[in-house]
Formats: sequence, C-alpha cells, structure tokens
Amino acid sequence: MIGASLNNLTSLPITGAMALPSVSVLLCAYNYEQFVGRALESALAQDYPAELAEIIVIDDGSTDSTGEIVDEIADRNPGRVRIVHQANAGYIGATNRGLAESRGELIALLDADDVWRADKTRRQVEMFRSDPTLGLVFSDMTVVDADEAVLMPSKLTEYGEIGENRLAALLFENFATTSSIMVRASLRDAYAPVPAHVHAADWWIAMQVALRARLDYVPEPLALYRMHGTNMSVGGTGAALAENRRAIAWQLWALRNLPLDALDGEDMLHAWNGIERHARIGVEVGGSFFFDLMDRAPGDSEQADALLMEADNAAANGDSRAEARLTLKALAWDPFRLETRGRLHESARRAVAHEGLTDPLPGARPYRMLVDARELLEDDDMMSAYAEAMGGSDSVTLVIDASELPTEVAQAGLQRLVDRHRLNERHDIDLVAIVGPQEDGARRRLLQAVQARYSRHAGEPGRKPVLTPSSLGQVMARAA
Repeated sequence: MIGASLNNLTSLPITGAMALPSVSVLLCAYNYEQFVGRALESALAQDYPAELAEIIVIDDGSTDSTGEIVDEIADRNPGRVRIVHQANAGYIGATNRGLAESRGELIALLDADDVWRADKTRRQVEMFRSDPTLGLVFSDMTVVDADEAVLMPSKLTEYGEIGENRLAALLFENFATTSSIMVRASLRDAYAPVPAHVHAADWWIAMQVALRARLDYVPEPLALYRMHGTNMSVGGTGAALAENRRAIAWQLWALRNLPLDALDGEDMLHAWNGIERHARIGVEVGGSFFFDLMDRAPGDSEQADALLMEADNAAANGDSRAEARLTLKALAWDPFRLETRGRLHESARRAVAHEGLTDPLPGARPYRMLVDARELLEDDDMMSAYAEAMGGSDSVTLVIDASELPTEVAQAGLQRLVDRHRLNERHDIDLVAIVGPQEDGARRRLLQAVQARYSRHAGEPGRKPVLTPSSLGQVMARAA
C-alpha cells in the first residue's frame, strides 16, 4: 500500500544538488606559535579547488611570533590566505570577526592547534551537495598530543552513541568540535554573532543550527584534535573545575532560553543528565562538595515557581510532555530542588509511556525497513533487488521516507516506480510512503517503529541494522 504521511516538520527546501560551493576556512589564533603553522598548512593542503576556498586567519593580538608565522606562510601562497591582525578580542570576539569576514557558501572552522586531513573539505562538501536539508556537518577526530602521537583514535567514542535528535544530544554534551565543523553560511543570521556569554562558539553554532536544520556527521576522523598543556579545556585542577562550571552555566542557559518542543520525554531526561554529568565531574575535580558549581541570581527561584505553575496546568490537562518540558525549564532556573528533579523524571516517563501507545505505521506488517526515497528514486536497482528478495513474503513492509522531497515530486516519482516494477500486482510487496514534512516527534516515533534500514551504504556502529541490495537475503531470517 502507498500510505498517508505523518505529521509536519519545517525543513529547508530541496533545490537539487548544488554546484561545487565556495568554502571559507576560518582560523583564529592567539599565541599559538608552536602549532599555528601546522594548522594553516593543513588548510592549504586540502584536495579541494583552491579557487573555491578562501582561508581567513584572525591573529587575535598575539604577543609571540604567531603573526609573523602566518604572514610568512601567506606570502608563500599568494592569493590563498587573508590575514586579519587585530587587538585581542578573546576567543568569541575573534570568531565573530572571522564569521563577519567570511564570504563562502560554506564555513569551516579550524582551531590553531589542530590539523585537518587532506580530504576533510571535499568529504564534507560532498555531504552538503547530496543533502540540501543539511545545515551543519561535523566529523570524528583523532586525539593526539603536542607531538601528534595518538592518544585516542576516536574523540566521538567518549560520548557514546549520538542519538537521532541532535538537539537533545547537544544539550547533553558538546560533541561537534570546532575543527570538525562545516556549516552553511545561509544560516549565519541564526548563529552569528556569537553572544559574549556563550561557553563555546562551536557548541552555540551547532545548537542554533540544530533548531533550524539537520545535522549529520562523518563517523571517521577527518582531523587531529591536539591535547596539550595550554588547551582551554585542559590543565590543572583549577582550569578543569572552571571549565565544568562554564559548561554547566551554558547548559542551564540553553534549557532556560531555547525552545524545547522537539524533545520527547527521554530527550528531556538525557538533557538534564548532561548537566548532572558535568556537576559530578566538577565535584571529582574539585575534591569537595562544599563549593558552588553554578551561580544563583535573585529572581531565579521565582522563575522556577512560575514555570511549575504552568506545569501544574499542563498536568491538569493531561499533557505529560508539556508538564515535563516546563518542569525541565523550572529545574534549569533552580537546580537545587530535589522535588522538582523527581517530578521531571515522573512526568517524562509518563510522556514516554503515552507516546509509545501510538503506532505511527498502523496497518504495516510486523517487520519494517526504512528507506530514503531519494536513494530509491536515484537507483532503480534498489527496488529491483528488493522486489526479488521479497518473493512470497507476508511479514515485511518497506517504509519509504519521502518527507524531505516536495510532495508532488515524491508522489509522482514513487507512482512511476510502482508502475515500472508492476508492484501493485504483487501481494508480497507492502509499501508505506511517508509524504510531506514531519514534526520531530513524529520522526522519532517512526524511527522507533522500524527494525532496520535499507540503503546502498553500510550502517554506522550503534545504529539500526542496515541491509544493502547485496545483503537483502537476510531479511526473511530477520523478520522471522
């Protein structure tokens, strides 16, 4: 059957694969004479057309030889590097200057102590070209020491699996690290200028983009993340404690001020667990419970009281999800209320139970595989392979996600596909098409309701199993 669509989600319009875009590389440096040359050379060594890549270096008032090093490299590469020497404005100020100077369609960030792999720009551009709904792409990184000896092959492993809801994941932890990020300049009004109070520019940019567009990542390392004694986020006990306090302050600000409607009950608990995780680390680093990990201001308690009154109204109306969201915001204003923390857990669990009662694919067969309509329409062999593998099946439904295609394009393309393969004549082929935009909550329920994906590409570790045209023979055993 060709089924109806799920709920709506505002997304960026698809305009077809974009031409090879221009890229601005933004490198901010302050007193990094030991590393900045290596970072800049790695940007110059990208296997991407030089005429489409501008490299902007913001020398933020360095008092060592950083300025001379980048000037000398720029002189050796005429027309490739633009240097801005300015009085020290700090990390956020330098980032904002670079964002303002950038002219490319895509903006890539590079810390002055990190190093890019030669294919980073090309690989990330390919993802943007294949999916116009993407707003930001990041990658894994290899953690190295000052001499580039490997400390950890993968930086992302410290965060575990990154969930489908990127906003919830970002509320838990900052996993889109500066030197791994490439972002659309067309969204710049959403993330620039970065406010002065923000803990980390990369965290801010990723979170603001997640509110408006899709985030995705390359699961393999495309850069080296250098750990050394002068990193902002490492160092002695005092520096580490200060870092966790700044992280907590930013997470609380985000929960207080950002819209959280896209979060389900599990997402809300995950976001709060991120704050408690930083608090635990702070206590461990500080070696004592007898200090404040977060600042409290007059009026914070009153804000929490007002939100809890709204939560009471939501509970009276039977809206557990709204109750949990308002309780989470109240807890962000006053994290020291144990009873509010308990209420968050109770209301979030009720919301999860309520959302789990509804099957987003009514009438579908027990085993459901999800496929991206764009893949299916671009490669006719995918449907041929599926039709051949499904001979005699009565337990499998192929769920075709066409939600990111214009409705008329999706309906016409899928109808032609069905007609071409004469699928309406077969009782063993069951298709459900998700046509039209979806809300975040509907998409999460859809992903929970499928057991596997069907794709030309192998799956990522920790995600649902992926069957390719060559491995579709497994589907009957899996369905059983």
